[in-house]
Amino acid sequence: IAVVMIRAIAINSLPKKTFLVLWEMVLLRLIIPFTIPSAFSIYTLINHRISTPAFFEAETDNITSAVSREYFVMIHGMEQPITNIPPVSIWFVVWCTGMILFAAFFTVSYLRCRIEFQAALPVNNAYVEQWIKERPLKRRISIKQSDRISTPLMYGILHPVILMPKQTDWKNINQLRYIFSHEYVHIYRFDTIAKLIVTYALCIHWFNPLIYLIVKAIDIQCELSCDAEVVRNMGADIRLSYSETIIGVVRYK
Repeated sequence: IAVVMIRAIAINSLPKKTFLVLWEMVLLRLIIPFTIPSAFSIYTLINHRISTPAFFEAETDNITSAVSREYFVMIHGMEQPITNIPPVSIWFVVWCTGMILFAAFFTVSYLRCRIEFQAALPVNNAYVEQWIKERPLKRRISIKQSDRISTPLMYGILHPVILMPKQTDWKNINQLRYIFSHEYVHIYRFDTIAKLIVTYALCIHWFNPLIYLIVKAIDIQCELSCDAEVVRNMGADIRLSYSETIIGVVRYK
C-alpha cells in the first residue's frame, strides 16, 4: 500500500528505477522467511503505543503459566510418551498442491520455450556483428531470429541471447539500434535473474491476490526503467523515434 501511494504521488517526479527498487523490496520481504526488526516499521510504532505496565503484567502471567506447565510435565509427564501429534492442516496441503502446480506450469513453459528457441538461426548482418563487438561485456551475446515469436525478447544468463522475429527489417538501422539497446539493458542488469525471483515468489504466494499486482507492477516498471535508461544513454532527442519504434514493435504482440 505504501509503494502504491508513493507511486501515485511521485510518478512524474522520481526516476522510474526508484519504483522498481521499491517493488523489489516488497518482493524480497515476501520471500525472506523471517522478520527484520526496524525502527521505521509501522509495527514498531504500534508496539510503542502499548502501555508498559500492562505489557509486563501479561508477560509475568505468561512466564508463570509456562513455568507451571513445565513443572507439571516434568512431574507427571515422564510416565507417558507424548502421542498427540497434531495432523497436517488441510490448508497446508492446499498450499503445497498449488505451489507444485504453479512450479510445474512454469517449468513446462520454460522447457517448451527452450525447445522452440533451439531452432532459432543466427543472424549474419554487418551491423549486428559490429554492434556485438562494441559491447564491452564479459558474457558473450548472441543475436538470433525465429519465426516462433512476434516481438523481440531476451533470454539466458551466462550466455544471453537477443531473439528477433523473422520478419525483422534488418535494413532499418535505427530500429535495430533501439531494440538492441533496450535488450542490452536487460542483459546488463541481470533482469533474467530478477524474473526468476519473481516466479519463485509467485509459486510460494500463489494464494495471495496482491502477488499478481506486484508481479505485474514489477514487469511494467522493469520495462519503463529500461526505456528510461536507453533514452538517458542515447540522449533525449531520440525520445520520439524510440517511442515510435517501441509502439511499432509491440503492436504485433
